[in-house]
Amino acid sequence: MNIKFLSNLKSNYGSYLAKGTGIVGLGLIARDAHVIGKIQADTYSQSRDADAIEKRANNTLYLSNPSVTMNEMKKTVFNWEVENNFRNFFNQGIGYFKGIGSMLVNNVIPLTLSLTALLGKGILSKASAIGLAGYGILSFFKDGLGMGHNDPLNKNF
Repeated sequence: MNIKFLSNLKSNYGSYLAKGTGIVGLGLIARDAHVIGKIQADTYSQSRDADAIEKRANNTLYLSNPSVTMNEMKKTVFNWEVENNFRNFFNQGIGYFKGIGSMLVNNVIPLTLSLTALLGKGILSKASAIGLAGYGILSFFKDGLGMGHNDPLNKNF
């Protein structure tokens, strides 16, 4: 049985290599999407909280009619808004999924190549793995080493 497994592995090593490449590609994309999702969750929830507090603070500055009771009510609503964490919970979830979605859209080419390498069969899987490796090499030289794009700080190049 062990010899059969080794002979099967030798005859299908290209397929296993393509599937492994697809898994690695999906893992890297998922990691980036998760990190950007966490960052976007904080950014989105804090900006929404700031907008709500700004609205309530602006509301406390003006009274339609002079009234001490209305003034105290507006201050109470403003203080509740400042200490409110209920909205933050939902806004973090919305921001997280917005971040994940934006990263998946930004990485649509490697995502497609990774899924095709993992789920495809035969030559399609191998061609997608080769394309994904080529995309990774191109990305390394372009973004990792800075070759092939203009330097935004130095306009002479």
